[in-house]
Amino acid sequence: MQKNSHITINGKIYSHSSIQNLTVDFPTQLSKEVVGFLQIWFDKEDTLVQQSSGSTGTPKKLRLNKQAMESSALMTGNFFGFREGMKAFLCLSPSYIAGKMMILRALIWKLNLILGETNSNPVKDLNETIDFAAMVPIQLAKIMEQNPEKLNNFKTIIIGGSAIPVLLEQKLIGFKTDFYHTYGMTETMSHIALRKITGSQSENYFKPLTGIHLTQDRRGCLVIQADDLGIKKLATNDLVELLPDQNFRILGRWDEVIISAGLKIHPHLIEQKLSQHLSKPFVLIGKAHETAGETAILIIEDQPVTALIFKYWQLLENVLEPAEMPRELFFVKSIPQLPSGKPDRKSIQKII
Repeated sequence: MQKNSHITINGKIYSHSSIQNLTVDFPTQLSKEVVGFLQIWFDKEDTLVQQSSGSTGTPKKLRLNKQAMESSALMTGNFFGFREGMKAFLCLSPSYIAGKMMILRALIWKLNLILGETNSNPVKDLNETIDFAAMVPIQLAKIMEQNPEKLNNFKTIIIGGSAIPVLLEQKLIGFKTDFYHTYGMTETMSHIALRKITGSQSENYFKPLTGIHLTQDRRGCLVIQADDLGIKKLATNDLVELLPDQNFRILGRWDEVIISAGLKIHPHLIEQKLSQHLSKPFVLIGKAHETAGETAILIIEDQPVTALIFKYWQLLENVLEPAEMPRELFFVKSIPQLPSGKPDRKSIQKII
């Protein structure tokens, strides 16, 4: 089934039988995970098991078809114009679908896979040019703090796992690197749509890849059809604005919408607004209310000092519409996060 049984890692070619040598050449945790994935990939099974991200519901173990994963890797390579010998940078763990797909793209397209680190700043010791990489927003934020000049070593970086804070997106504009925000999930074998966020062709809407057909269900959530990926009407929990040309933007998650006194409040849209003005981590969630059903509460990672509280309320009144205003501020030492970097809203609910 596989188009290529050899993979180039850090400039050295490894066959199926010699892949175990990778951990000798590079005795790191990431190299062990790469070997583990490739051994599963080359076994006789047509499928593999992967933990889902929870984009379509409660996180669960999924059985993914290897042929569909190949098709996804081919779609990405065709879009970005992969050529044999290009350098791809791996800084995401293969325990997640994003890391697995980076390895698979290198395998199928005969790219040179450069092993980085899976920490918050994977480019700290990188001193070579890279054609393609995938990162999560929290990594880019840390790179911007510590080694922003290193980003110019990359031709293309795709960003996934969570929404990109507006301030971070604005900071990326000055680089020569092409940055793309991705939309996808475990069930779709990585991204099925891309939004370019830098350069002359920057976009506000996600554009689906070739072969992807999108609709909405009665809730207004995105439904994905992708024959090459074996996907038949996959209903997500993502509320979207879907245009006639199939381009779309995310309004938020259906299960995160706050309904207060009959008014629908989309935390994602309000958080986008506030991210341009708040430097501290924050998240907007709903809290049960006797008469209104729910009220919006803004959780802020800061100290509850009187002067700061007044400052926050003043900022909110200047930025938000009256209907968007939270009814309460809640201060915490640290906002719980999921491994993807997204706020852990279930844990936050328990805190309040």
